[in-house]
Amino acid sequence: MQGRADLLTTDLSGKSADLRVLVLREDWIGCTGLSAFNALLRLHVKASSIIEGDYIPLAWKSMPLKVLGRLLRPITVREFNRILMNQVKVSKPDLFLVFKGPFVTADALRAIKESGTVCYCYYPDVSTTSHGPYLPVALREYDWIFTTKSFGARDLQQLYGIERVSYLPHAFDPMVHNPQALSSKDIAEYGCEVSFIGGWSRKKQRILEDLVMRRPGLRLRVWGNRWENLPQASPLRPFVAFRAITGFAYATAISCSKVNLGLLDEGPPGALSGDKITSRSFHIPGCGGLLLHERTDDFLQIFTEGVNCVCFDGTDELASQVDTLLNDQSTRLRIAAAGYKLVRDGHSWDHRVRTILEHYFNARAEG
Repeated sequence: MQGRADLLTTDLSGKSADLRVLVLREDWIGCTGLSAFNALLRLHVKASSIIEGDYIPLAWKSMPLKVLGRLLRPITVREFNRILMNQVKVSKPDLFLVFKGPFVTADALRAIKESGTVCYCYYPDVSTTSHGPYLPVALREYDWIFTTKSFGARDLQQLYGIERVSYLPHAFDPMVHNPQALSSKDIAEYGCEVSFIGGWSRKKQRILEDLVMRRPGLRLRVWGNRWENLPQASPLRPFVAFRAITGFAYATAISCSKVNLGLLDEGPPGALSGDKITSRSFHIPGCGGLLLHERTDDFLQIFTEGVNCVCFDGTDELASQVDTLLNDQSTRLRIAAAGYKLVRDGHSWDHRVRTILEHYFNARAEG
């Protein structure tokens, strides 16, 4: 099956209203699982959800609490899976749709499938080996896995012998990732020429440091997690907010930036590949932002360079593209409008959820 959001051949009318789906998700505005859950509700699916973070302490920040959380992890994981299996017993879903699911155990999945529920996983990350001991064992138990990486199917086959997998890229949430009406307060807080919103990595640090050294007068803003890893002497530090922004603040920052960078993660140690396309690749044009993205084949299978995006390969081209775009407002607006239309027409979470349900109904029809 091709996980392409524009191939929606199954008529879902009358089917989705009879479908019960239990979604395992996170619970912050704009996150993948919540966005998909809301899309299911818009399709009139009888959807319910369970949130790992309600049972497993993942957001504790201080070092003593982090240590305590790790010590409690085996106990909280067992409790979470017990509650999960009980919720399945009570709600009797047709489909259990897991978003990432690092703490879902193989035993729980086997029990859920024995009850007659089909189990799907939407896996959004580069690596399946860097999220603890439960995930690599549990992945083998899913009836189907959707991977957001074009190389994901190969990796899952090589690592675990899994062949029940297809490629389904990230998407944007039409309830959150919209062009924002900007106030003077918004512009004062988020306004800039170039922005990057995303987590720190050594590769991203190097690219942005090279950019500000080449263009010292550039009005750059950087938001995201782990940027405290920057060395004290880094020339990038004055441009970093040292905090993450999500939800409508994230959408507002995109709308306030003339150029939005799509930088890709190189992946954790041991990953078989770095990223080729990310959720930002869809969020930015969904917010009406001009997207300047690293050039990859995966990205250019969806976007068209010079039409609905701009691309670069290396800091020389990045700096040159920034200069060109900042000096040409009409080009920025034209490309941003085309990017907005592209993702609105085929790459929202409404499209992705329809593709997942199409797969489910087709598989059920085939027996």
